[in-house]
Amino acid sequence: MTLEQLARQGRRTASMTTAATITSKTSQIRKESIKQAFCDFDSVRYRYEYVDTVDGVNYYDDSGASSNEAAWFSFDNLRQDVIWITYSDNVDADDLMPQVRKYVKAIVCIGKNAEKFHYLFDDVVGGKIYKCSNITEAVKLSHSLAKDCNNVMFTPSVKVRDNFSSYSERGDYFKQCVQSLK
Repeated sequence: MTLEQLARQGRRTASMTTAATITSKTSQIRKESIKQAFCDFDSVRYRYEYVDTVDGVNYYDDSGASSNEAAWFSFDNLRQDVIWITYSDNVDADDLMPQVRKYVKAIVCIGKNAEKFHYLFDDVVGGKIYKCSNITEAVKLSHSLAKDCNNVMFTPSVKVRDNFSSYSERGDYFKQCVQSLK
């Protein structure tokens, strides 16, 4: 595996790769076995997971990101313009200001209270902050906002209290909504 291949995996995966390499070295596992394992490594479901491309727009499910720190790394891994679908329950979203400034072109908030996002990010995203009542609406709205080669990432960045029993159920529903765009 080259350094370039390792870098393409993103910081989170690269950190895990580094830790596994150190551990395996202490166990004297063959280098070729380690290289093969890293090349075969798939992304973790519900964490910065590529879902599909619809009409030139890439969709990512990051429903497992239940903190600002997790969302921060997802934006950093993507390193491209993104429409961010999140929940308006995140009252500490100001931690994400550097990432929003770099990558986010519009914010779609699910929930009733998007005022905090307007207060924090209105100037940064040129007022492109939208409010929706559910994931279905958010995906449809994001699709209408997205242009060719844009990305839409569903990253709650907060522990969500909604009708889903888990982040995986929420992520699966997001994926269904993306598939319904076709």
